[in-house]
Amino acid sequence: MNSQFRFFIILSISLLGHALHAQFSLTGVVQDSSGERLSGANISIPSIQTGVYTNENGAFSIDGLEAGTYNLIASYLGFAPTRREIKIGSNFNEGQVIIVLKQQSTTTDIAIIQGVRAPATAPVSQVTRSKEEIEEEYTGQDGAFLLERLSPSIVSYSESGTSLSNYGQLRLRGIDQTRINMTLNGVPLNDMIDQGVFFSNFTDFGNSIESVQIQRGVGTSSNGVSSYAGSVNFESLDIWSADPGAQIQLTGGSFETMRASAEVKTGKLNNNTAFYSRFTQTEADGYRYNSGTSSYSMFFSGGWQGEKHQFNFTGFSGRSKNQLAYLPVGLSDIKEDPRTNYVSPNDRDDFGQWMTQLHHQYRVSPNVRWSNTVYYSGAGGNFPFGFTDSDGSFTQIDYPLYNDHFGLLSHLDGNIPESNLKWNGGIHAYSFRRINEEAIVPNYNQPYYRDRSQKDEISGFLKIEHQLKGWRFFADAQLRFVSLSLTADTSFLGMAAPIPDRNWLFFNPKMGVSYQVNTNSQMYFSFGRTGREPTRFDILGSTQINASNLELAQNTESVAAEFVNDLELGYRFRTANLQLQANAFFMQFENEIAPIGAFIPEGFVQIYENQESSRRYGLELDYSYSLTQRLQLSGQASWMQASISSYYDRATDQTFENVTPILSPEWNIAQNIEWEIINGFLIGGRLRYLSEQFMELTNSEPFVVPSSFILDSYLQYQATNNIDFQIQFNNVLDELYYTYGAPVTGPSGQLEPGFFVQPPRHIYATLTINL
Repeated sequence: MNSQFRFFIILSISLLGHALHAQFSLTGVVQDSSGERLSGANISIPSIQTGVYTNENGAFSIDGLEAGTYNLIASYLGFAPTRREIKIGSNFNEGQVIIVLKQQSTTTDIAIIQGVRAPATAPVSQVTRSKEEIEEEYTGQDGAFLLERLSPSIVSYSESGTSLSNYGQLRLRGIDQTRINMTLNGVPLNDMIDQGVFFSNFTDFGNSIESVQIQRGVGTSSNGVSSYAGSVNFESLDIWSADPGAQIQLTGGSFETMRASAEVKTGKLNNNTAFYSRFTQTEADGYRYNSGTSSYSMFFSGGWQGEKHQFNFTGFSGRSKNQLAYLPVGLSDIKEDPRTNYVSPNDRDDFGQWMTQLHHQYRVSPNVRWSNTVYYSGAGGNFPFGFTDSDGSFTQIDYPLYNDHFGLLSHLDGNIPESNLKWNGGIHAYSFRRINEEAIVPNYNQPYYRDRSQKDEISGFLKIEHQLKGWRFFADAQLRFVSLSLTADTSFLGMAAPIPDRNWLFFNPKMGVSYQVNTNSQMYFSFGRTGREPTRFDILGSTQINASNLELAQNTESVAAEFVNDLELGYRFRTANLQLQANAFFMQFENEIAPIGAFIPEGFVQIYENQESSRRYGLELDYSYSLTQRLQLSGQASWMQASISSYYDRATDQTFENVTPILSPEWNIAQNIEWEIINGFLIGGRLRYLSEQFMELTNSEPFVVPSSFILDSYLQYQATNNIDFQIQFNNVLDELYYTYGAPVTGPSGQLEPGFFVQPPRHIYATLTINL
């Protein structure tokens, strides 16, 4: 395995060093109708994923172009995007191309995400994937499994063992999903109290996404929970530029998977409206016993566009009935049967989530726009837990919860061309309300326990970007005031139990600089600091407020807020054939709320505790390289070192020094290759190496998630522009592997390593028909 890994690394490096030499350069200027040069306009050639910004004189230059015809797109805030077809060949005239942009209202989609996304030139470690890039990796899988394929430093795990549906989670730089900010058009997707995102509740999300930006580290200010480990911003399908039509998509394959999806797009109609809708139904058995899924989801967008005003409505709804498999399985039982599932076969949840967003944008002036969003989202359903009583009878406890989330966003952004200054500011306010209940099945309407939680926040940010010749200076400051109230069930406790509110005030500054070395190269450096409040589980260590944790709930200092200082240093390089981003990071934590490896009594959430000073540092690489027009290489790689200075283990009354945080792999490498054998017929493969990970904080040698080396492949045939057929062969070598682990009590009563078995060899086939 080690020799394979070394060969894989050597091959990747040698191929990267084989870049082809540039042949032609394209220069030009961008100006408005009056002839005034536009500084900071974006010039891109999507077919080769190359883009630059105009300098202070409105000029640009793109090097490394081979002979051929290119569609060039110029865009600028307050102006209509313009396309130009440029033919480059032996008779190519290298004189300047003059591009004239006309003023018009910009689309709401761009304005909304402007508040949370980093510009391409920002000193932030990030990748932005287009709809086309998403579609290359998407086969209907839930969001966590999709994101793993789009960015360095992400690891996901699947509870059902399919990596398609049912529950799963992801980690970014070894940090769990509750500390990753996620938004759709700037609106938070996270549960504000538990701070996680449960993609299983709204399946087939990836089909309705125009683009996604994944920021690693503190990044730029966003809305909702802190961008602590990073942030993920989804942009919904652009209904204004979409061509009218309909689509049917069918997926089938291993684990009795059947998925059917249909969508309709109107494009922009004569009355300045546009609409989009998609509905999906998914049925699948899990690889592990009793871990199947039955789910549906619906996504809808509509809008009206005027000269200065525009309204957009976006909403989705989904519901899943998942057989549960949330407990890791001991290694001894996996050796007997890797499909083992400890959770009762009678436990099947019924949970849904929904969101509505109404956006309004007003063009104040050619260089200023004001956008406002009101939103409501909610979630709710049943989560049963079955067990056998001491007398041998089977009992189920239901843990239903209900969320209501109301919020308001207001963003103002613009630019001052004569000063080469861009600015963006916004405020966000929300109220998130939760009811947690417990009831004995089938007495769903007679809960014996009921508590209430409420979280309110008001926050604001201001971002400024200033260009000075080849330098771009970036500053970003956010102020968050957060209040959390927990109201106990006094009848359950049998006494009055006043719990004081928890209040936090966070000031999160970020600053950085990028330097355009030449047309192809850019360097950047940034510093950011952010704070994060604990979750409800962090405070209670349980699903309920009871006599054993009441004192913790009443003590507002029982769990301290955590902070991170993040340094990022990076380099970006683009030519016609090669796009590369490499960065180094150093993250220093204060009072890190880290998982220790043990679980709360209910067993489906890990226990988190404040730790002494800790740090993470490493290197990340993201690249794509065209060897020829038909042969493409791409990949991501990360190397990371992580440590917690001191950990006290209550179970053994020992203190362990300089331990490695759990589930934080040193190496995470993926290499993709795609070859278009003939027109419309593609073959591709993906190699993934993940090094070993500790599963608890004492770093005891037996409790390690072993390394894995996985090969996936696919065939794709595009018969016409309307029909696309793809077959995915995953885990071709049929490896038994894991990406998550925790100590569990084995049959002998002793602790042993426990894992979620990830998918064995399996196949999915997807047929897409565009009408």
